[in-house]
Amino acid sequence: MTSNGVETSDEKFNIELLEAIFKTSKKTIQEYVRELDRYNRFKSIQHVAGTSGTVMDDRGRLMDLYDACVQQDAHLASVIETLESQIIGERYMLCRINEKGKFIKDVKATEKVQGSQFDKLIRGIMEAKLYGYTAFEILPEIDKRTGKLKAINTIERRNVLADQRRIVQRQGIWLPGWNFDDPQYEDNYVLVNSGSLGLFSATTPLILAKKFTLANYVNFSHTYGQPIIHGKTVSEETTDRKRLANDIASAAQNKVIVTGLQDEVDIKTFTMSNSERIFTGLMEIVDKDVSNLIVGSESMAGATMSYVGATKAHQDVFRDRVEAYRRYIENVMNEEIVPRLVGMGYIEDGLVFKYAKRLEMNDQDQINLYDFLTDKYEISADEIEKTFGVVVGKQINLQSGSNGGGGGAAGTDDRLVMSDEEYYKRYGHRRGEPSNFYRGRR
Repeated sequence: MTSNGVETSDEKFNIELLEAIFKTSKKTIQEYVRELDRYNRFKSIQHVAGTSGTVMDDRGRLMDLYDACVQQDAHLASVIETLESQIIGERYMLCRINEKGKFIKDVKATEKVQGSQFDKLIRGIMEAKLYGYTAFEILPEIDKRTGKLKAINTIERRNVLADQRRIVQRQGIWLPGWNFDDPQYEDNYVLVNSGSLGLFSATTPLILAKKFTLANYVNFSHTYGQPIIHGKTVSEETTDRKRLANDIASAAQNKVIVTGLQDEVDIKTFTMSNSERIFTGLMEIVDKDVSNLIVGSESMAGATMSYVGATKAHQDVFRDRVEAYRRYIENVMNEEIVPRLVGMGYIEDGLVFKYAKRLEMNDQDQINLYDFLTDKYEISADEIEKTFGVVVGKQINLQSGSNGGGGGAAGTDDRLVMSDEEYYKRYGHRRGEPSNFYRGRR
């Protein structure tokens, strides 16, 4: 078959046929600079050479750099895990929009798009912002055990030419290959392209520098972190000196050494200095920059702050950043994924993918909120059990027959009547005493 004047393979696409080369060890900043330079050369001529049948947008070696950083840097991996915890789970739903513009959740349809396969799909959409692009294979087969889609596969990025919108069987070779826009593939294969090299393009040189800094720090620790054992002997014989040196070396394990009467053994210790800050300071800067770039705040990625105000401010930045990721995922799902699911007959038409607009709060903030609400509104026991996992009974602070006034109203449980002491603390005067302007009115 032909596509855009280029002969392509009409072989049915099989993700197992893809061949790629992984080189994720011993990466250097020089390799990163070369890949950026090559990509910029491609960008400058893609308007005339992008569809010529020549591989121009091969980012395989750039993916090697990205994967090496993710695999070898614990901090970057933990930041990604933190981000994933905010975008997957039961936070999203399929819903319909009523005449008032309110989103009404479709429970049955939502169950169809929750599970391991769709978690993989949402995670891949998020990674498109990190890696620059992600390609999916959505197969229409239904798993008999779960009733959900059997497989949603992420296509190896090294075999995807993102800006040329093509999958190649062998990394770096144009034929055989398959185009995302071919009619026989466009319903089942999706390319999510952020239009850039992804956020990892900014974190990669930092992490590579951190990696070599850590290696130098280990060498520094071996050299200056351990005290040196110094031995003296009056003998001028080389054999006597070697014997003493061997005895000192073995004393590290045996904890016992026997010397001559005039031999001496002492330990040379170093005074404390800030030399190690050369290494640890750079590594802290890298971790801070990586956290700020991906989740908007270093404290939300595991760092600690010295005062509460800064932490709350960082929480707001973090939530805004997560909201931006969720908005990006919603757009991709509604523009690329949901129409294909409708075309497969998997879900009904008219459904919209949406994240639930619920407050993201810590446990203490949720407790304070429920304490505030239960004092003014009736909240069902099911809602409290769903939030906290605590089975509760009847709400005891409801006042039947009252209009929200003070204690002693008709129908109020006697145990809930305010004591004289509590009354005085709240209103500033005893029961029955007239209140003046400054005390306020009861």
